[in-house]
Amino acid sequence: MAKRRYLTKSRFKLATECPTKLFYTGKSEYANQNLDDSFLLALADGGFQVDLPQCYYR
Repeated sequence: MAKRRYLTKSRFKLATECPTKLFYTGKSEYANQNLDDSFLLALADGGFQVDLPQCYYR
């Protein structure tokens, strides 16, 4: 039996952006592979590094 997927507010907003995203969201075979990428995590963690150069050039 197929699992029921309800149209929640979040899924509705996603579908208005791109209907294809609604189809693929929540399917394990199409999971986001970028969540385990150490390089992307380091970039996200280093976001504060932009503040120092901005202080020098203000």
